[in-house]
Amino acid sequence: MNNKRLLSISFIFLFCHGLGFSQIPDLVGQYGYADTLLIHGKVVSMDDRSSVPNTPGHIYQAMAVKGKKIMALGTDEEMKRLAGPETHVVDLDNRVVIPGLIQTHYHLFSPAAATYGPQVGLVDPSVKLTVTAEDTAEATAKKIRDAIVNAIRVQRIPEGQWISVNVGPGQGNRAGTIRTWFYTGKINRRQFDSAVKDHPVIIRTRVAGIFNAAAIAEFKKVFPDWEESTNLENGPGSAEDGYAPVPELQGLTFEFWWKDEPLEKLAEALRLQGMELPKLGITTASTRILFPTVIAAYHQLNREGKMPHRLAYYVESQRGNFFNLKSIQEFYRGYGAPWTTHSAGNEMLWLGGMANEIWDASDNEVCMGPDVSAPPEIKARERCPAPGSKPWESYKTAIVNGWRPVQAHSTSSHGMRLYIQMLEEAMREGNYSVEYMKNLRTAVEHNQLLGTPPDVMAGIKKFGIMLNVVTFRLRDLPYSLEDYGEQLRPFIMPVKSWIDQGIRVTFEADGTDFWRPIYRLMTREIIMPDTSEVVVLGPEEAIDRVTALKMVTTWGSEYMLAEDTIGTLEAGKLADFAVLDRDFFAIPVAQIPDVQVKMTGLGGKIVYDPEGLAGRQ
Repeated sequence: MNNKRLLSISFIFLFCHGLGFSQIPDLVGQYGYADTLLIHGKVVSMDDRSSVPNTPGHIYQAMAVKGKKIMALGTDEEMKRLAGPETHVVDLDNRVVIPGLIQTHYHLFSPAAATYGPQVGLVDPSVKLTVTAEDTAEATAKKIRDAIVNAIRVQRIPEGQWISVNVGPGQGNRAGTIRTWFYTGKINRRQFDSAVKDHPVIIRTRVAGIFNAAAIAEFKKVFPDWEESTNLENGPGSAEDGYAPVPELQGLTFEFWWKDEPLEKLAEALRLQGMELPKLGITTASTRILFPTVIAAYHQLNREGKMPHRLAYYVESQRGNFFNLKSIQEFYRGYGAPWTTHSAGNEMLWLGGMANEIWDASDNEVCMGPDVSAPPEIKARERCPAPGSKPWESYKTAIVNGWRPVQAHSTSSHGMRLYIQMLEEAMREGNYSVEYMKNLRTAVEHNQLLGTPPDVMAGIKKFGIMLNVVTFRLRDLPYSLEDYGEQLRPFIMPVKSWIDQGIRVTFEADGTDFWRPIYRLMTREIIMPDTSEVVVLGPEEAIDRVTALKMVTTWGSEYMLAEDTIGTLEAGKLADFAVLDRDFFAIPVAQIPDVQVKMTGLGGKIVYDPEGLAGRQ
């Protein structure tokens, strides 16, 4: 140990003992000496919960940690009085400390499967093909069919072998075009069944796909209710078209190809993926989980003390198990409502409610309803849920039976209006009060085209709906403007207006990047993916950097039902923090996307410190 540090700590220790036990700070008398001190820094508590711009709360020089929790915050001299002979002192060298970042919407199991699955022996056993889409659905379907037939012949793919075809956009395709072809049945299984009879095929593009008849037959051996489930979720005729969106695409991996694999393999893949989060200052994440094996794997990690970050999850059993309507109703009625808050649940892993990803959709399938007019062919592809559909019945049944509803993916004004209508029905059927419904803290995701229709805003406030936005989806909206015209512009993610109306708003990071979304919220700039053109959308809805940071710390903890344990740096809370390489609160706006994390603390332990800051004195 450095001699200077030894002398400093020894002096503090001898000074306190020389004065007598009664004059040692009360905290030391109550808890003992601090385990860790962070000194010579700018510790920004983010403990102001208001929506007043540029109000980060208290700012300190130093922070003391005891066990898993923050012991105290104050000046360097005040915190040094809490040090004993074994206290570890970290000199921050004027760096900024903020609460650990909260990723409110991150499907960790997907990158875990793709990145770390093969490393632990979990593989996709299908033969993989890649096709670039043509300008029309018909030409694209023919190209896909020809590619499959040719591959079977040239590669001599044996009968019964699964084939996966990834269809990428061509130069003539707009965002979401292929997905919409699949969803509307312009590309469907009948275009492939006669040519590919003996090989199960999945044709996919990001979050949507198509099964051929052979694939359906194999899939139904594990999920016999698949057809009813698919039609409930996506609309009548979807199963007949072979439509296979997110549940099927991911279900092939977690519940079909890997169903007989040891759970330890998946748990290890999830652990390895999770270890990437603290490197970026992320200490807590939340996700909807469709599949029982994923939930079981996380719980195994938690039992073994191997969770690399905190995780709140929301069950989507009705999707991952491909339930029919009767099964949905029986599940939520019979299973009870075991969701909890963080403080009442487990420290590292807790069930925060239930979810159903699909409400209305992104890209071309938004649900503007009567709020915006458009040509018939544009309105025809809008995706609006209705009573009797899987999302509607899942949410309503769950709420009636005591569950918290979270993470409905709703992009649009009329989609939100329908969500509010569903909440009204559930409240009446459950005989619940408005206050009870508010206390559920239901949350709705994405919200690119929600706007501020007065009736919708009134419903959001009535039920206390939290809005979790995703800023990278703004890049799709110039295309939507082409379809709907300038009448759509006022609907484009008016974050400032929502906050000014007292609505709680959080944001979903770009995977693990929080700084680019903060920059977008401040500037309203987006970079178009196909042209790299910079477009500014709704500059009057820009917000300040502190408010943006609250969305993933202070307010983000409210989304997670965890504001009494994480999200701010306050005495008694869990010591989750991130040390930044520059002063986020003072740097030019243009530098915000370049912010880096230098050190991360999770529950009082320094879990990321690549430059050895914690050992530098």
